[in-house]
Amino acid sequence: MGIKPYHAGIIGLAISCSVHADKNDFDATLACYTQPDQPGIAVRIEQGNKLLYSGANGLADIKRKRPLNTEQVFQIGSITKQFTAAAILQLAERNKLSLQDPLGKFIPSLSTDYGKLTLDRVLSHTAGLPNYNEGPEIGAKMAHYRTLDQILSQIVQAPMIYPSGEGHTYSNTGYLLLGKVIEQVSGLSYKDYLQQHIFTPLGMKNSQVLTKGTGGDEVKGYSSVDSKRTPVAPFHVDRSWIYSAGGIETTLADMSRWHHGLKGGKVVKPASYRAMVTSAILNDGTPATYGYGFYLRPLAGLPSYFHEGGVPGFLAMTVYFPEADLYALGLSNRDTLHPGPALLDMVAQYLNITPKPLPDTELSRFAKALVGEYQSAGQQSLKVTFEKGILYGQKGQGEKRKLIARANHAFSFECTQNYYQLSVTEGTTSLTPVGLYRGKGKPLFKL
Repeated sequence: MGIKPYHAGIIGLAISCSVHADKNDFDATLACYTQPDQPGIAVRIEQGNKLLYSGANGLADIKRKRPLNTEQVFQIGSITKQFTAAAILQLAERNKLSLQDPLGKFIPSLSTDYGKLTLDRVLSHTAGLPNYNEGPEIGAKMAHYRTLDQILSQIVQAPMIYPSGEGHTYSNTGYLLLGKVIEQVSGLSYKDYLQQHIFTPLGMKNSQVLTKGTGGDEVKGYSSVDSKRTPVAPFHVDRSWIYSAGGIETTLADMSRWHHGLKGGKVVKPASYRAMVTSAILNDGTPATYGYGFYLRPLAGLPSYFHEGGVPGFLAMTVYFPEADLYALGLSNRDTLHPGPALLDMVAQYLNITPKPLPDTELSRFAKALVGEYQSAGQQSLKVTFEKGILYGQKGQGEKRKLIARANHAFSFECTQNYYQLSVTEGTTSLTPVGLYRGKGKPLFKL
């Protein structure tokens, strides 16, 4: 529920007019990131109302050797925050509350510092609230079921980080408080409110809020703690502690219904949706790059509305690219296997965002300029070799892996669309890494 997002994408790239990825390309990319006998990933990609791809690879249950499929239920962690934000906006549209109302209006027991925080600041993580699940002492407590009131009584004692509006700090505490607001105003439990006002109207028949335990048995969640990524049981957290900050379980198809319903005005009015995907502004006038339940940053070089989620055993990512009208969702049942890299690789393939692979006839000439040893100011190293007509790269003392030569003096490791850009300036040769998540990295210089 509290994983931190990867940062901005490739700068300055435009959407190609042509697309070339097909089901085989998507299957191959998914296979690069997963193994059929390990926990895995399920993916769905749409453009407009057209389903481009739906696929899964890996096991839902290792002991029973049950494979993952695209109709199974996964936990989505903090993507739940989109639903919590939408519920608050629904109540605002019905004049049950205002986004400028303070928390204390609905939860009188809060301290003065907490009570004066406005709902809009809490929604956008700009209120200065701490994040309750980051302290070392909280782990043992989270193994046991507690009511929302019991949990709130424990987590609202921590001091504010800074005055409201002075920064952007991700806070699960804030979204548990918003869950309480929804309950106070609607007279329903958070679980029942989402069922009645979002899940049922949208036909999300396989979605619910988990309120205790750790979820169902159809798709088991896993973790891993060693270098071999051996699957083990995840850290035990009772879902009562996650609730309105990250407690939803759902399916790929239900999340498609959510996306189209939200964007299409079936959940909140168009003005409210625009507010969700508009960055909050801090007191000094700078954007927070977060709206209400959405991060608003470039990914793969394109404007995007996205969120990630993680609970013990599961990771998830959903992203919408408005310029391409492309929606992509990845769900993983291992909390050390992020679906984002595979998902963005597929998007980059489909939209022709990254430089195309070079034909074999141009490989030798490119290899001549590229081969050598490189090192960054941070002592990161990369060795490039050309052996029997194949380019290889080795990071530090790591495994030697095949490289794919690309147009515009670029190359990538096999099985990824993240690439390196070769350049020569005043006799100095360098490689600049360009990532779909993080954009340009620090250059490595040829020794």
